[in-house]
Amino acid sequence: MVQKTYGDSFMSRTQAYEWYKSFKEGREVIEDFPRSGRPSTSNTEENMAKIKKIVLEDRRMTERKIARDLNISNRLVHHILHDILGMRRVATRLVPKHLDFFAKKILKEPIT
Repeated sequence: MVQKTYGDSFMSRTQAYEWYKSFKEGREVIEDFPRSGRPSTSNTEENMAKIKKIVLEDRRMTERKIARDLNISNRLVHHILHDILGMRRVATRLVPKHLDFFAKKILKEPIT
């Protein structure tokens, strides 16, 4: 009943029992333990810097073209642009939602 009220922000009964069991067995931290599997190699600071540079040079660049140039997935380019760099498409141009690094770059450029 509580889960229906709060939706996804509330832990299910099964998950609550699993957490209870885990803490009863001696777990002391709430952070996730390291998981097996291959780490992400595309979502790096280097790729973020490259994408930022590409967009600042040509704001009409498409996500698909950026992905092809950097040899990474379209979804990752979308994630970096929208979620990490905080950009969105306005009138076929990628612009920051909040004018932070982009505004600074424009203010430094001389008006011609």
